[in-house]
Amino acid sequence: MNNETQSNPLQSHVLDAQDEVKDAQQNVAAQDAARKKPGFWPAARNIVAVIALIGLVGALAWKQDELRYWIVGPSPQTLRADLEAIMAEAAQDVNNYRIQTGKLPDQLPNPALTMVVNYKRDSDAQYTLSAAIGQIRIEQSY
Repeated sequence: MNNETQSNPLQSHVLDAQDEVKDAQQNVAAQDAARKKPGFWPAARNIVAVIALIGLVGALAWKQDELRYWIVGPSPQTLRADLEAIMAEAAQDVNNYRIQTGKLPDQLPNPALTMVVNYKRDSDAQYTLSAAIGQIRIEQSY
């Protein structure tokens, strides 16, 4: 009996130690699971990043013309339309000068337009305007 009484406390200590090891293993597993499980802030950070990305894509799509203009410059159609508008303004200035004075001017009446539009008086009654930007060139005789 003496032998059995001594083995019971020893067995009890072994079982207690095994329980402590098991509890420690469960605590470590729970801590690992908590670390792997995303909390509120990481998830919120992901949501905010997705919303910001969607907003950026939406803004870029909405401003497609402006973005393209910044990256590659204006389209040939836009350049041609701008040149035609400038040429029409120059022709109107020349015609207004002719109405006021009775003759064609020696040079364009609007000095700002001379940076873009070339004026050439062909005769006392006829003139030619030309303008070019890049490879787009317009020339008209009046």
